[in-house]
Amino acid sequence: MHATRVACCLRKGAAVRLTIATIVDNLPARLEPHLSGRFDEHTSLGRPELYEGAERAFLSGHLYVMRAERLPAHAHAEQGAAIICLGDSPLLHRLAQRCCVVRLREADFFSTFNTVQRIFDEFDAWEDDLRHMVDEDGDVSAMLTRSEAILGNGLLALDGDFNILGISKLASQNAQLAASNTESLPLETFDMFLGEHALSTEVREPFVIDILGQRTLNCNLHEGNTYRGCVTLIYGSRDERASDRAALELLTRYVRRALRQLTSRRPHGPGSLRQALQDLVNGLPLDQVSKATVDSASAERSFVCMRLKMSSRLATLPLGYVRNMVESTFPQCLAFEHHHNSVVAFIDLEQLPHASHQERLQDIESALLPFTSGLDMRAGLSDPVEDLMQARLYYLEANSALENGALLGLADRLHQFQDFALQDMVVSSLGEIPLEMWCPAGLRRIIEHDKTSSTSYLETLETYLACDRSASQAASLLYVHRSTLLERLSRIRRELELDLDDPNVRLRLMLLLKAMEIRNQLMGGAVKDS
Repeated sequence: MHATRVACCLRKGAAVRLTIATIVDNLPARLEPHLSGRFDEHTSLGRPELYEGAERAFLSGHLYVMRAERLPAHAHAEQGAAIICLGDSPLLHRLAQRCCVVRLREADFFSTFNTVQRIFDEFDAWEDDLRHMVDEDGDVSAMLTRSEAILGNGLLALDGDFNILGISKLASQNAQLAASNTESLPLETFDMFLGEHALSTEVREPFVIDILGQRTLNCNLHEGNTYRGCVTLIYGSRDERASDRAALELLTRYVRRALRQLTSRRPHGPGSLRQALQDLVNGLPLDQVSKATVDSASAERSFVCMRLKMSSRLATLPLGYVRNMVESTFPQCLAFEHHHNSVVAFIDLEQLPHASHQERLQDIESALLPFTSGLDMRAGLSDPVEDLMQARLYYLEANSALENGALLGLADRLHQFQDFALQDMVVSSLGEIPLEMWCPAGLRRIIEHDKTSSTSYLETLETYLACDRSASQAASLLYVHRSTLLERLSRIRRELELDLDDPNVRLRLMLLLKAMEIRNQLMGGAVKDS
């Protein structure tokens, strides 16, 4: 026999209809229900009827309650009919070949009839309450808590970004789902949840997976071909039942309707500070209302721009989830999705615990550890932002820090713009002209010398210039005698044919040497995060 589903009618004012599996699942165990016969798992039944006898046919879609001694010997039974019979009879075997039969132990007939009626009453009241909740305020948590009486376990609803739409009373007591002061799954729970659930977002039917250390039944929310979230039944209080799938499907329909209402109420249009910052970062002009909003937010406050980028391993990670978690982590933070692979955020520095800039950077680094370490992300930070109208420039700083840190393959995953400012200046100044073409002939001769010599004149020159032409200090750093260093410098001067006493010459050489150092770093196996 097949596990069957609840089939409840969603039309307002219509009488509730249930499948036989739902009725059997909700009958008292003392009646010892035994299900047999032929039935379609999608066939729904109306409220119970007293069988009138006189060899009347058992009709499809009808549910009959009767005693075994009242079973007719020759009545026709249509497929799709269901009979609840108190007691046993040889005639049940014949009827079971044509329709669905539920045999109960001997019990008071009218009490049993009323018990079946109460099952219909319970589901009718449940659907009426769901409909009322959707029409009133769309409180998903209240809808899930109300549904615990039907499904017997905790429930969780997530949107398409895996942010919490609602959580029932029982589910909120689950330690792994506890999300204090946040609308998202905790990061440590989310990584586990995503690994199992993300592969099932296209599934249209209810499906069972083991997540959060427990068996769960899930039903996805879809609008057309777009995934909008899921409703999850977490087994713990009672075991899985045949009728859970359709009951969850019905609940999911109402959650989808509530989600449509919640979406329609979200603020949008001009005047949104988040949207204004996103437009500025994207190089778009602002209208007067948005400009006033940005100017007001900038008054007596400072921010830092951050770009948080996904690794290739997390290419399917919902950015909306990360965005919400960033805003939950940093008070008064404004975050938005960017380029389908990262989140850009403007963090209000005044809301951080410490006063000094360096301490605030440490606050940010500590807060970002679950992202950069637990979820394998990288972040770039700009200098402090005093004027949010300059949001794009500070975004470019954060992006530069992020990309340079990734290019160099640094172990640290939080990168500050000032740590790469010189590198960025040097690389940007070269433009499209190859590095070798910027080198004077003398420097190229020194490069050729070093290819076949154990003594590096480039290293000697670089150290000498870095020590502000102090021969003694350079010799100490190179672990050579001062006279040896002076002899090398004499050869270097002859090869260069340049005046090292000229500050412009020294600046040019130092920039070229720094560019070579950067190129060697990049060629040393560092790879950029995708």
